[in-house]
Amino acid sequence: MNFFTYTDLAGKRRLRSYVVIALVALGLLLMLGGGMAIWRAHEFRTADIPRTPHLEAIQEESTEVPPVPTETPAPCASNPAEWSLLDIPLSENYKRLSPACAYAGLERTVAWVLAIHQGYSRAEATEALGFDAIPMETEIGSVQILTDRDGPLPIDLLTVPALPDLQQWSIDRNRKPATSLVLRGCFRTETVAGNERDDWGNGFDLICVVSQDTETAYGIMQLGAKTFTGGDGSLSASRTFLLFGYRAGEWFWLGWRADGGRMSYEEAGLDVGLAASDREMMSSLMSLPVWNATWLEAVYGLDIQPLPEGWQAATDTAARDAILDAINGVQE
Repeated sequence: MNFFTYTDLAGKRRLRSYVVIALVALGLLLMLGGGMAIWRAHEFRTADIPRTPHLEAIQEESTEVPPVPTETPAPCASNPAEWSLLDIPLSENYKRLSPACAYAGLERTVAWVLAIHQGYSRAEATEALGFDAIPMETEIGSVQILTDRDGPLPIDLLTVPALPDLQQWSIDRNRKPATSLVLRGCFRTETVAGNERDDWGNGFDLICVVSQDTETAYGIMQLGAKTFTGGDGSLSASRTFLLFGYRAGEWFWLGWRADGGRMSYEEAGLDVGLAASDREMMSSLMSLPVWNATWLEAVYGLDIQPLPEGWQAATDTAARDAILDAINGVQE
């Protein structure tokens, strides 16, 4: 059976009508497809296709940021009337100072005391710490003070010799500085009762009490060419309560109480461990460091002076007596 052609009455073979229609439709489709291809080629030429834009780096304009002004802290008040005295535990009369900057001058004078225990002469320590004169009161002799709970009461004072060239070292067995200090408290030298005010401070507005612990194996004195070493290497430990007075914007070391101002650890009920714990406790209460050789070097850059040559053999009592005679001559 032939599905595409047939034989007409004349005997000729002809395409069937549906085949003719299919061929015409196919031709139309081919013409339409070709036209669409030509149109698309014309419509989407490469030159007409938008390209991905290329972003060039934008040059930022430099803008100067105005400097932020640095706030200059207000200077610390030098008038002690503007300082607050705050309560501390375990004491009725001794207080801590506020603001903290009020201690700056006191610490510098404490540094002087430490320095003269580490081989600096009085003159060298005075110059190294920027004092115009030795920050020590040598002629006051007595003063009125408060104790933890009592006072005011008059006391006699002892102090170290003020010989400018005298050098002293207090060292332990390891030849390290053996002196540590810590603040115990401060008090105003006045009593106010009603409308009456009694000033009893010998010209000092404030007095602070500082404990000095010395755990010495050797004590060395040198004056000029003479050197003397005391001690045999065994521990000699003592606690001394030093007094510092504030007058006219300066702190002065006044010395220590003649009766009971210095005592051995045994008399004070202390040993090395208990003394260290007590210093740390007071340091915490006062929010101040323990003042020792480490602190002196860190804050003021002063390390212990070299020990005198031959110091261990310097046990001649004649040299000791000569130094003591010079000291006594100045103090008379």
